[in-house]
Amino acid sequence: MRFLHKFFLLTIIMLAARQSVCHGQVFAQYAGGVFNAQGAQAFAESYLYINGSGLFAKEEQGKLRNSIHVAVKITKDSSIVTARKYNLIGPVFTRATDAPGFIDQQRYALAEGDYAIELNISDNYTLRKKVITIRDSIHLHFPKNELVFSSLQPIESYSKAPVTGPLTKSGVDLIPLISNFYPEKISQLAFYTELYHAASQLGNDQNLLFVYYLETAEKVKLNSFGGFKKQKAAAVNPLLSRIDISTLGSGNYNLVVEVRNAENELKLQQHLPFQRENKKMEIASWQAQREKEADARYFGRVQNVDTLRMFVESLWPIADNIEKDRIINQSVKKDPELMKKFLVDFWERRAADTTDPVKLWGKYYQEVQKVMVNFKCGKQKGYYTDRGRVFLQYGAPSVRSVQQNEENTFPYEVWLYYRATDQSNGQYFSNRRFVFVNKMLGDDCFQLIHSDMRGEINNPRWQFEVSRRNNNGLANPDNNVPAGTEFNQMNEIYSSPR
Repeated sequence: MRFLHKFFLLTIIMLAARQSVCHGQVFAQYAGGVFNAQGAQAFAESYLYINGSGLFAKEEQGKLRNSIHVAVKITKDSSIVTARKYNLIGPVFTRATDAPGFIDQQRYALAEGDYAIELNISDNYTLRKKVITIRDSIHLHFPKNELVFSSLQPIESYSKAPVTGPLTKSGVDLIPLISNFYPEKISQLAFYTELYHAASQLGNDQNLLFVYYLETAEKVKLNSFGGFKKQKAAAVNPLLSRIDISTLGSGNYNLVVEVRNAENELKLQQHLPFQRENKKMEIASWQAQREKEADARYFGRVQNVDTLRMFVESLWPIADNIEKDRIINQSVKKDPELMKKFLVDFWERRAADTTDPVKLWGKYYQEVQKVMVNFKCGKQKGYYTDRGRVFLQYGAPSVRSVQQNEENTFPYEVWLYYRATDQSNGQYFSNRRFVFVNKMLGDDCFQLIHSDMRGEINNPRWQFEVSRRNNNGLANPDNNVPAGTEFNQMNEIYSSPR
């Protein structure tokens, strides 16, 4: 009995009775588990959940209450080992439609071995007794020369135990979850298990690691759902933990718990199958997949390798360092499928959950086309030139001052940004300037020579770069006015571009 779940339904014929309210059904959920107290005394547990709305209800002082009778018999080789009979009284309620469910947990100390358990359940408040019978097997085997797990027990809730009671394990009161179905309203998967004989098998006080995670029914590990806990090996090592499943979509899964030694070698593993229903995440996942397919279809329609390469390379101004490495690799390999995948991944990361990746790319590509026309340099594409790169990385300047014919200077431009956003990292800046100069008069090639933007080239004496063939005064570190430019407006334009 390694924590098994069974569900039973008993239909009862309703008879007229003044003191009773009947809904005509008994619905019972059953589960069982096996443990080894202090690593020495084996015991089995049975867990029952009774749906109160299916029971007859008896009126007591203006309140309603229901009750069931449970008869338990545990046998070994057809001989009765233990038997128990008891009544369960449900909590009071005021309306028949509000009858609450209630839980019962029983513990049976047994010698190690194989047993059969039978539970007979009936409604105490019906005039015609009908019995629902539950049968299960119990396997109690905890060899002392092996690492052994107890049952892996799902938990509805837990709290520190003020006193030891029937729900207490390792100083904590555990309310069992008697179902392997997790509806949308449940956001946590809590569980409890015990590891036995770790001290003798791994070495007393040696490090051990509990690793727990979720996997699909097809054994695919879900890395986003899980965790680990370190402990020192002892006779009994309990594990109480939980996994956030609020973002876990509908489907069939396994909870997996592993034990690893100090060398991270897998020593033992156990599984608990469960079912999840989460329509919100199902819809979100479907929508995300649909959008991803739309992105893939958009870039998938592009078959020309040179076009794909241009799409990839044009992202250079807004890419981070890792992405820049990938852009170089994609450009060198010229693999169409790799380039398409890079484009899809890049824009999905940029879009996150805020916008459509294809629309985001379309907006950016409009800017790429602008720099391709306005900022090219000979055969060099616009997005690789200094002006094109700055334009794409920080956006269009608030003020762009173009100086073509100042005395004794090369053509130069001063760009002023009242507010700029670095698209490669999302940082914001205010009042930043860029100075570009064209020393190759045959082409429209402007080089960035100075900026006060963080991470950009900074040259406080940029005026000497603009000055044509005149370095007079460069030796004086306090001089920023090259000879022959005394009547020029370089500094005024830099301070207040127009």
